[in-house]
Amino acid sequence: MPIAEWAERIADYELLKTTEARAAMLEPYATERDDPPDNLSVIGNAWSRAMFGGLFYVSHSPSADLPATNLVFVQSRDGNTVTADPSSLGGGEADKHLIYEGLSRVAADAVLSGARTIHGGRLVLSTWRPELVALRAAMALPRHPIQIVATLHGVDLEDGLMFNVPTLRVIVITVPQGADAMRAGLKTRPWISLIVMDDAAGLPAAFRELRRRGIERLSCIGGRTLAHPLLDAGLVQDVYLTTGTKEGGQPGTPFYDKPLHGREVVRKRGTGSDEGVIVEHIALATLIA
Repeated sequence: MPIAEWAERIADYELLKTTEARAAMLEPYATERDDPPDNLSVIGNAWSRAMFGGLFYVSHSPSADLPATNLVFVQSRDGNTVTADPSSLGGGEADKHLIYEGLSRVAADAVLSGARTIHGGRLVLSTWRPELVALRAAMALPRHPIQIVATLHGVDLEDGLMFNVPTLRVIVITVPQGADAMRAGLKTRPWISLIVMDDAAGLPAAFRELRRRGIERLSCIGGRTLAHPLLDAGLVQDVYLTTGTKEGGQPGTPFYDKPLHGREVVRKRGTGSDEGVIVEHIALATLIA
């Protein structure tokens, strides 16, 4: 498809996402706990503080050669995360537009996802609510974060919106097998760059390369196959976890199956149509691999 047609597609996509976000009827969160350590920073504006019910905190990286990294997940009431339709977990509209596509990534230089989560690249990982778009602009950040995809097998670059817009910077983290599978497609897409790990255990080195490429703050959205090694390697400082009101998802699919060694900094509860939703910010005690 010609580049001009992809430009039309992303314009249509941006309009669709912005219209959806603007039309969403969001209920403010109520605060049950707000007890941050002194070393966290605050991001937000008057609108986000009113909707989140207070301040939104972010950690700094414990190492100068790594990006500060958060992990964002929504789980069902019974603790499952894998589903074809995340809205079926009952996280609510405020979680989607204020946290998941909002505060967790509004200050991020890049958003990282596993290959399955991006559904073939048919989406763009960004913020869409106008108040948060304005906040990102006020921080002098580009309109869209860098799009990062982690894959062991490579991804099809031909049909995904994410991979075919030259103004959208993309990084693919992969292994030699995945790089070989994408070689032909990469030749005609100079806006996509690779970080090639020796094997799947190479995420710490890949994150150091991200930092060398200027990525200071990173938001990760999973899925759980990616979340596990990130947490095991101590690469995540903040977990933003929303527990929805519905039971569901694939049984036995928590976002992490080990104890999280951290501290609950913030706990919120949904109000109105989101009554029963719980949002937690857990600051982790990380040990960098």
